[in-house]
Amino acid sequence: MLRAAGLLVLALVTLPLAGSQDPRPAIPDDGRNAATILVPGEPWVLLGEGYQLTADSAVDNSGVVYFTDAHRNRIMKIDTAGNITTWKENSGGAHGIAFGPDGRLYIGQHDRQRVVALSLDGREAVVAEGVQSHHLTVTARNDIYLSQPPAHVVWLVKPDGSKRVVDKGMEWPRGVRSSNTQPLLAIADSRTPWVWSFQLAGDGSLLNGTRFCRLEADQSSEIDSGGIAFDSDGFLYIATSQGIQVCDPQGRVSAILRPPGAGGLTNVFFGGPGLQWLYVTGTDRIYRRPARRRGVPFPGAANGLSPKHQD
Repeated sequence: MLRAAGLLVLALVTLPLAGSQDPRPAIPDDGRNAATILVPGEPWVLLGEGYQLTADSAVDNSGVVYFTDAHRNRIMKIDTAGNITTWKENSGGAHGIAFGPDGRLYIGQHDRQRVVALSLDGREAVVAEGVQSHHLTVTARNDIYLSQPPAHVVWLVKPDGSKRVVDKGMEWPRGVRSSNTQPLLAIADSRTPWVWSFQLAGDGSLLNGTRFCRLEADQSSEIDSGGIAFDSDGFLYIATSQGIQVCDPQGRVSAILRPPGAGGLTNVFFGGPGLQWLYVTGTDRIYRRPARRRGVPFPGAANGLSPKHQD
């Protein structure tokens, strides 16, 4: 009897040990701390697929999205209801795109090695030549910053078309985004774990460059960071092979949102009504989902380009 009781006690002691090899709570399907950012219970919605390199995106203040289908040489448009149409064919191999405070859409024509601006009536003006962009951003002063990863440089293009290299210290600068609320530029060095931050000088120079946020990676894949975006609380969102990594204003990874579908992500941004939808792209697809956070309107940005398709 005592022997049986002893075996029972041993079983009660060892059973929890068998289940305690990993005492950490299971990660929710949406990712770590996702409930602070995403609306719980709402799924990711696949808006479109079959694209060939969704390189970059721009959002006007009404929430309409424009994104590049780079290898098909076109720019796509997503209205606030989530419907996708072809907005511009023969885009010059457009990769990076962004709205400026003058209401124009700035396009880095990768194949033609130039930056152009499209006005509301669809007219195209060449801003600068001899630069090849992957991602670009435009500040409230209408300064354009664009990344050229193969050359390991970041360019500044001034409103008058003059240009110069403002950084050449990163291994593979890709995603680049200016803050809409302060003179700050964030750049993802995609072949390293780091996102850098710079202060913007009055002449557009980059000052006080610091390794702002160290991104996380598992042992099976590289981080491969891509597009980046700010929300209205100053948090920074980075598209990576692990999903969407979110850095708080102190530079700590505060959340990692699992990517919808298979594979990593190439871009992340806010759009849709009220800029309260979080959009993500893979190489060939685009999704969106309602969020608890919201994006930041761009001062002076357009509220919709010409509704006619461009050619």
